Amino acid sequence: MKIAICDDEPIMQRELKRQLDKYAQKRNMIFQYVYYKSGSELTAGYFEADLLFLDYQMEGLDGLETARKLRAEHNQTPIIFLTSFPHIVFDTFEVNAYRFLLKPINAEKLSSALDDFLTDQDDDKYIVIKENEVSRRINIDDIIYAEASDKYCFIRTTEEGFLYKKTLSELEAQLPEDRFFRSHRTYLVGFRHILSHSDNTILLDNQEKAVISKLKNTPFKKAFQDYIKRYHFAKR
Repeated sequence: MKIAICDDEPIMQRELKRQLDKYAQKRNMIFQYVYYKSGSELTAGYFEADLLFLDYQMEGLDGLETARKLRAEHNQTPIIFLTSFPHIVFDTFEVNAYRFLLKPINAEKLSSALDDFLTDQDDDKYIVIKENEVSRRINIDDIIYAEASDKYCFIRTTEEGFLYKKTLSELEAQLPEDRFFRSHRTYLVGFRHILSHSDNTILLDNQEKAVISKLKNTPFKKAFQDYIKRYHFAKR
């Protein structure tokens, strides 16, 4: 497994590698490392890794702008941000950060993030949808939302939109309830793709909007906060 570490503090790079090596040894894995001292160095040339640890606060190009540049180049490498400031979690939804770890890095939180990452790489990350007698495998991380369309539903992914000849409830049953939410009888949204929300509207990262019903407002807010805590931000 190839891991990239981008941090302008050599001490932090060494400490993170030390903890990662302990994790790899315990689980009988082999990690290969590539290091970057700045966001500019990381984005200067071809970049490839299975997982990127990215410092949020760096001189010059900060972590968020570095991630933006990677995503603009269609690089979807999962990113774990390293930060001293908890509030940055909301700023980085637009780049689909995988997780956040507070500095100094807690070994248990790091292990938990890595365990979740490795679990997410298996087949549970996909659902199989039959369309016009052809079965297609869809990465659930790519599903932005689904909308009821008569007795069927329309699915919008990061790449395309298409009609699925099942009801919205049938699709909902196939997806993990801690990562998707039925915000309205006609909308099912992916937490991963939410940029912001008001009491009745959800802004998604493709700039489309979904509706929140009055009855779903409170449970939606709780479920979204739970998602943030579980999948995006590891507390000390």
